[in-house]
Amino acid sequence: MSGCRVFVGRLNPSAREKDVERFFKGYGRIRDIDLKRGYGFVEFEDPRDAEDAVYELDGKELCNER
Repeated sequence: MSGCRVFVGRLNPSAREKDVERFFKGYGRIRDIDLKRGYGFVEFEDPRDAEDAVYELDGKELCNER
């Protein structure tokens, strides 16, 4: 994680931006979602929100991938 940007690894290739947005809902305002094949990045407006999301969601399942 660098600043407000959170790396999302082992992302299911069928995951869509809306899936990722729903997964991170409640952790602060999202500035940008950048999905690649098998991974992605979520950028928050506030670094504390990014830290909270990493702490709470690390190891959780998103689109049938941990």
